[in-house]
Amino acid sequence: MDDVLLEDLAAEHQVLDDLVASLSPEMWAKPTPSPGWTLAHQIHHLDVSEDAALLALTGHSDQVFSPTGRWPDRPLPDDPTEALDNWRSSRAASFEAMAVLDAKAPVIWGNGPMTCRSFATARLMETWAHGLDCFTTAGIEPTDTDRLRHVAHIGYRALPYAFQSQGVTPPALLSELRLDLTSPSGDTWTYGEPHAPQSITGPASHWCRVSTRRMNPKDSDLIATGPLANKVLKVARAYLSDGATP
Repeated sequence: MDDVLLEDLAAEHQVLDDLVASLSPEMWAKPTPSPGWTLAHQIHHLDVSEDAALLALTGHSDQVFSPTGRWPDRPLPDDPTEALDNWRSSRAASFEAMAVLDAKAPVIWGNGPMTCRSFATARLMETWAHGLDCFTTAGIEPTDTDRLRHVAHIGYRALPYAFQSQGVTPPALLSELRLDLTSPSGDTWTYGEPHAPQSITGPASHWCRVSTRRMNPKDSDLIATGPLANKVLKVARAYLSDGATP
């Protein structure tokens, strides 16, 4: 597997772990931006998701997504410490399974296969997005890093799925769009053809929040030029479905 990607995934895990490990039991019971979910629910969801990821990584995706299969689940623990311990164990298991696979090895997830590299990127994206909810609940501002390049990339690559899953027809070919994003360190990240006629420009951190539904495009500093670019800001979604990842 891609060592740099795995290092970034581990770092994203640790940032969230460090945050929640220091919180009081009362804080774990506070509601988060995801309706009906407390902070404990956020960590429990990541735990359950990592169990599902392990099944997919070990060739048992049918137990997660088939009509007769059941998404692995367990009751939300009453003790936040147990929820955190469960997540630590499940993420360690899925991480170990990813680490021994080839980066191009197929992993069946949702409607079809993706490479193990893309799957690891999706795990990083989900950890970061739910981490934002936890930081908001704790009243602490997260520190954006250049690890967001993974989230920005998957947000762009998922655009065909985002349109299709919401039954929206793009007003132009997606090849006509480029993203020119400013990274947290000040570099420019470009996605799409350099001379594409429509564009989205602005902070990569805002694109990542918009594409994970953690920020309303109207509240962002992103600038859309062209009807396709404007529509992308409305439909962008870097994950499978609203039900799978609130």
